[in-house]
Amino acid sequence: MEYKYITEEDKLSILENQLKQLEGNHFSLTLVEPSQLQSPDEHLVWKQQITAIEKSIEKMRRFQSKEKNG
Repeated sequence: MEYKYITEEDKLSILENQLKQLEGNHFSLTLVEPSQLQSPDEHLVWKQQITAIEKSIEKMRRFQSKEKNG
């Protein structure tokens, strides 16, 4: 899609802000890891959330790198 109102600089800024938010979410989740032994179901959900965020971060970093190298 062609954007009329956002510049390449805007795109990079948006990517950076999104990455910062994702990294913050990841960090927050690492602080509240449930016990795998005491709460296996909660731990499974937690692990799925962590994994989804990590995949999103990796994808956005690749996209950011592609945008920077233009």
